[in-house]
Amino acid sequence: MVQLSGLVVEILLPFYLFFTTATSTSPESFGIAPALIAMGIVVPLGHYALATLALKPSGVDAEQRSAFRFSITVANTAFLGFPICGALFGPIGVVYAVLYDFGTTLVALTLGVWELNGGRFAHWRPLVLNPLIWSVVAGLGWAVGGWPFPNWLASPFSMLGGATLPLALLVGGAQIGNIRATGGIWRRQLTGLLATRLIVAPVVVGGILAMFGWDDLFTKLIIIQAAMPVGLTSAIFAKTYGADARFAASAILWSTLAAVITLPLIAILLS
Repeated sequence: MVQLSGLVVEILLPFYLFFTTATSTSPESFGIAPALIAMGIVVPLGHYALATLALKPSGVDAEQRSAFRFSITVANTAFLGFPICGALFGPIGVVYAVLYDFGTTLVALTLGVWELNGGRFAHWRPLVLNPLIWSVVAGLGWAVGGWPFPNWLASPFSMLGGATLPLALLVGGAQIGNIRATGGIWRRQLTGLLATRLIVAPVVVGGILAMFGWDDLFTKLIIIQAAMPVGLTSAIFAKTYGADARFAASAILWSTLAAVITLPLIAILLS
């Protein structure tokens, strides 16, 4: 499964995103890219604030606070977000989701790392060298150049795209399946985390966007991404930087199971 994960993240998804961006990008997409990246930063920062407010009502102990806040801040906007946005909004939805995910990754590698290890920033290379980001950049460059995509190459790329997103879901599901976690000892804390991550966060984001009168693909995609369960990297990050990795693993498992109910409801409301 490690090899399959590497294949999807480092080869299949970059090729798919390059093709999708090169063939689906419109002039409007160029103008919206900075806003999507900015929202990918602002929304997780708002989630961090919500997580801080939820600490006391959720009865979070001192040893779980960092993992609690990180888990609410960093959502699964990639392995789950990309396929769902693609299914709901089409190929351009995946491009927008990647741009949004770039902002959330920036928050995870800065504020998130700071939260987990007390102020030391590290691991900036994965952000700069992220093949998913560079594939979108290359696709945007191709679209700006106005070059036609060769027919002999378009067909295999299209077939590749049809297999890539289901494989991404398979890899994400397998990673969740490998988690060994129990929620019994943290029932109150996990309940507060699930409520904040899956209900409060998307409702607050949707309410703020509605105040500005925004009701388009941009808005709906942000709300969907804000409603994603805890990111798959939360437990890895927590273990790396000395936070409570077992709690983070439980947050991933139970939030993903709960999202099976909450995400379809939010999608129905948005439709």
